[in-house]
Amino acid sequence: MELKSYEQVKFDLAEIIRSGELIAVEQVKDQNKKWQAEQPWRELLTRLAEDRFTVVVAGRFNRGKSSLMNALLGMDRLPTGIIPLTSVITSVRYGTSEKVVLSYYGSGLRGEAKLAELPELVTEKGNPGNVRRIRAAEIQLPAEILRRGFFFVDTPGLGSAIFENSQTTEQFIPEIDVLILVTSYESPLTEDEIRFLRQASMSVRAVFVVVNKQDTASTETRQEILDYVASTVGNVLEGKTIKPFSVSARDGLAAKQANNSEALKASGIPAFEEELIRFLTDERSRLFLSAMFDRVFSTLESLPQGEGDHLRAELVKLRDQSNTDTRLAEGGAVVAPPVRARVNARGVTPCEICRGTLHQLLDFFRQYQYDLTMRPETQEEHAQRGGFCPLHTWHYEQVASPRGICTAYPRLLKRMAQDFRAMAANGSEKPGNSSLVNPSCPACKVRWDAEDRLVRSMDERLRMNPETASVVSLCVPHLELLLHQIADEPLRLRLLLREAAVMERTAEDMQRYAIKHDALRRHLASQEENDAPLLALQLLSGHRSVNAVFTIREI
Repeated sequence: MELKSYEQVKFDLAEIIRSGELIAVEQVKDQNKKWQAEQPWRELLTRLAEDRFTVVVAGRFNRGKSSLMNALLGMDRLPTGIIPLTSVITSVRYGTSEKVVLSYYGSGLRGEAKLAELPELVTEKGNPGNVRRIRAAEIQLPAEILRRGFFFVDTPGLGSAIFENSQTTEQFIPEIDVLILVTSYESPLTEDEIRFLRQASMSVRAVFVVVNKQDTASTETRQEILDYVASTVGNVLEGKTIKPFSVSARDGLAAKQANNSEALKASGIPAFEEELIRFLTDERSRLFLSAMFDRVFSTLESLPQGEGDHLRAELVKLRDQSNTDTRLAEGGAVVAPPVRARVNARGVTPCEICRGTLHQLLDFFRQYQYDLTMRPETQEEHAQRGGFCPLHTWHYEQVASPRGICTAYPRLLKRMAQDFRAMAANGSEKPGNSSLVNPSCPACKVRWDAEDRLVRSMDERLRMNPETASVVSLCVPHLELLLHQIADEPLRLRLLLREAAVMERTAEDMQRYAIKHDALRRHLASQEENDAPLLALQLLSGHRSVNAVFTIREI
């Protein structure tokens, strides 16, 4: 099951749980006991919200554990070097911005630090003997591999001269879902690593063995060492076959940063990464969803007879669908996945045209409000035009002073008063012109002109470099304007796929936020998930200070 499909099943499960909770709560007449009815359903949502697969990277110090994690993340962020880490568990999870969150022994308080300060917090040189009493350092990074719940942990080195380092790593074994044991060609599988592997294999779900620093060994030597590692690990795991992965983490990271596909393949990182992600998506989803289906079905059974039948049917259908590999069509033919546009971790932002138009409007109001305050001719012209439309009247209020409004608007009010007196005298049903409906609003003209310029500029930019379509951010109203401007059909397709990818990503962030909110785990939400509700509305309608439309009700 792909990561995207796995998350969608979780979202569908959340809908079934919410529906079950609604039925259960409606059965309770005593308001003071409704929380008891909610409790089992909240626990199910909590399991969904806290779904986290802990991938622990362990091995002796100076094996390249941090280098390997940097290579997997594609970011040179974790401190590396020959100086062993302190007894601090360093974890890595998804975050919209880069930062370090610290927890301390004997304290419930949490602190924050910059990523550049990490070596001073978790290395023996910067924090000797862990005198700062740091229990764990959580690094938050906008790496896509972390976004869907993977939680990497870089443990202190085994066999360190600092006794607490090995002890801390061994005490962390019960928290491990997947173990990546990193050894190296220089001295493969020491006694410390073999002992730790034997101890950990009794509780972890899967073990990966990586032999790092392949750039230090010849081709013949590599194969000999790999055979030795495979044989030794097989004995430790009582005959279970484990294929060790040969990598150069240093070369892999350099190749990713240089976008050198050949060098990246030669580093061995892609082969290991592919197998790791395959396990994390296939095995992890199978184990987690199987347990969740059982728990949800059991909780649905607690509903009154007949009340939850349709939900149980939906659950069975969802379970059957999740057990089917949707990539296979009838007859076993592989169906190609739909073409998707990639969305970078930091690639979802408010509409560019909205942003540019808003800047133009602000520049206009800064100058116009001054003229409207100081110049009688501008005040007269403003009154003759009927003022601003309702939206831009309130934009003006945001930049004008009370005194400025009091000098700018009397002419308009008096002119409109004359219109209303004339209407009363002549029996007219409607005023000829008012600030309620004003096609002459000068700010609207600024907005329309700015939009036209920005759309033409974006069209020209995209024609010169079509690849930039993969990072364009647009709301639906401005996407429609741009599509009317663009004649190149492949470019139109790129823009549509990009917009679809952004909307899908935002929808997923919203669904994650809703699950964490319902589970009372809002502190687990990333900044992207917190921003998703407003971003979704901006995607659909544009910025409220640009695209708001006022209409008059016909009476």
